[in-house]
Amino acid sequence: MRIRSIVISGVAASAAIALGTTSAYASVTVDANGKGFIGKGEVQNALGMNNSALQKAVDAKSLVFTAKQSTSQAVSKDVTQAGSQSGSQAGTQEGAQAGIQAATQAMSQDLVCTFTNGSGTKTFHRDGERDGSRDGSRTGSRTGTRDGSREGSRDGSRTGTRAGSIAGSLNYDLDVDARKSNQYTGFILNGWKGLSTYTEGATTWNAPAFGEYTFGDYSFGAWSFSGDYSFGDYEFGAFKPTGDVKWGDWDAAPGENPDDCLRSSNADKITAISNVITPGAVTDGAVTDGAITDGAITPGAVTDGTVTDGAVTDGAITSGAVTPYGPVQVFVNGKAL
Repeated sequence: MRIRSIVISGVAASAAIALGTTSAYASVTVDANGKGFIGKGEVQNALGMNNSALQKAVDAKSLVFTAKQSTSQAVSKDVTQAGSQSGSQAGTQEGAQAGIQAATQAMSQDLVCTFTNGSGTKTFHRDGERDGSRDGSRTGSRTGTRDGSREGSRDGSRTGTRAGSIAGSLNYDLDVDARKSNQYTGFILNGWKGLSTYTEGATTWNAPAFGEYTFGDYSFGAWSFSGDYSFGDYEFGAFKPTGDVKWGDWDAAPGENPDDCLRSSNADKITAISNVITPGAVTDGAVTDGAITDGAITPGAVTDGTVTDGAVTDGAITSGAVTPYGPVQVFVNGKAL
């Protein structure tokens, strides 16, 4: 005959214990449905009871059988990582430079006058030179760089596993079929009582798997031009005299004086006069560079630099099913069997 004894433990959970049992005793057997048999000797050894104490515990209904099994759970979550990237940009700047070129110009003067007093026609010639300059300008360019940075982010995900365990209580009957001398010889387990309890353990995450960064525009600093302008040739304007002509001596016949043609007192004695000054060739001198006027900068190609990974922001966690694995461990009053 069997006397049913119901044990209440007050545990509850959403997962069910499965698979086989583990025990140091061959006579402890429990299947995935919580059914099996436990000999009284195993209970005595676990609780340190002699036979009499065990029988009293049975009568007092103070024995509680529970079981626990390890679980694993797949988890995943979206992540976002901030990042910054350095960069440099090449640029070309136009420039213009003023210049002044010193110069000298050859000059010549021809004087011819005809007298009415029988002196005839007199011809005179002299050469001279005058200083001057001419203004010019030239254009050029120079290259430079500027540094900058830009902010970005990239999306990704990471997976992991969460350890845990589920535990529950077992219903049992007393095995009195093999009863001798009013002693109970074992416990027949009839299955799980109510819901089991799930205890969440630590989660182990794998490294995130990220996609490519999405960057915004660069924010650049000031241009840095380390080299000089590369200029073309000057383009100069017309010669401008800056001083009087420095004349040489007149070429004149002996005894003749060009002042006789130019003296006002001889005006009534001269029937014709020609006094022509002719500018000649200009001889260029040294060029004095003037101020440089910086022009517009034309931005060139951007060279991307190193990306610095920033903080990772975790998103919501998606949890998979709780999966029991491994053997079921059986306990009596909290002591492992």
